Amino acid sequence: MPVICEVLRITMSIEGKLGDAGKSGEKNPVVPSQYIYKLVVAGEGGVGKTTLVIRYCEGIFKHDTRTTVGVGFASKEVKVEGERIKLQIWDFGGEERFRFILPTYCKGANSAILAFDTTRFQSLKNLPEWVDIIRNNAGDIPIVLVGTKVDVEEKRTVKAEDGEAFANKNKLECYYDVSSKTGLNVDKVFAKVAEMAFTHRHQSQG
Repeated sequence: MPVICEVLRITMSIEGKLGDAGKSGEKNPVVPSQYIYKLVVAGEGGVGKTTLVIRYCEGIFKHDTRTTVGVGFASKEVKVEGERIKLQIWDFGGEERFRFILPTYCKGANSAILAFDTTRFQSLKNLPEWVDIIRNNAGDIPIVLVGTKVDVEEKRTVKAEDGEAFANKNKLECYYDVSSKTGLNVDKVFAKVAEMAFTHRHQSQG
């Protein structure tokens, strides 16, 4: 089964798990989001996409996550420029056997995170296929590139400069080193993606 980590949060603070909101007698019911944005998280299998999503949603590090079968789903509420935003986060399984379903799940996406493993150079070399999957099916949406597992410094084979060069060559928005174990840049990446999705959507409508 796909990994589910459905958590409601407001401005990066936990309000309560889904199902708790709206109970009888609750003093602070969750206010509905003003906007819902679809975010896809893509990249090769085993690069740490699900671990990244769980770290962001739940604030914990899980090193023993299962391989995502097809597509996983999570959501989180944040504020961007004073507006309540619900991020619907679609975590794409990276194995080849799931590629055929991904174009469908890309449709309607407002932004994307593209991930590779900084200890596996091949996971960076394989990213052009993922860029094509996203752009061919979601259009010209903002894409942020992240290099995962930077806490494993002794095994690192991909430098930050390599990630930045790939982002520039493929016209991605920006690059971040991230670590789901330490939390390095995790919240910053998702905040950036939410901000870009908000701006992109308003510009396209205006």
